[in-house]
Amino acid sequence: MKVAAFLKSLFVLRLIAAFKFLKALLVVATGFGLLSLANPAFISALQQFTDSLSDGLEQHLLRNLLSLLGGVSAGRLHLMAVASFLYAGLFFVEGVGLWRGRHWAEWLTVIATSSFIPIELYEMARAPHLKTLLVIFINLLILAYLIWRMRRVPDSARNH
Repeated sequence: MKVAAFLKSLFVLRLIAAFKFLKALLVVATGFGLLSLANPAFISALQQFTDSLSDGLEQHLLRNLLSLLGGVSAGRLHLMAVASFLYAGLFFVEGVGLWRGRHWAEWLTVIATSSFIPIELYEMARAPHLKTLLVIFINLLILAYLIWRMRRVPDSARNH
């Protein structure tokens, strides 16, 4: 199979879809984590667990996390969880559409992914991390591929 034919195939779209599904799962897990942090019993149990740790880096990090969470209201945590679930829904819709080779999903993914690049760049500038750089790089590759595909693959070769 020629490289160009491979790149035009449904296989690459399905790889991108799998990446979107993975991101959706991670964001759903984050949403459930935020909901559990809104539960005072969970925070109390986490505090007891932290107190049971020997003095060290783990205890220090958990104490800092608990003090940070102490300033966040349950309503705000619920709002952040809802936003996480909505964001995961976007990833899921993109993933399903791409998996099925739908042209609208290519457009949705280009629009959604490109709209988050400035936020990711801001986060990278604010607090540089290798994982943030990796996510930006993967998203730019996805954008480049989808834009290339949308310009090169004739409409007759697509599923609509």
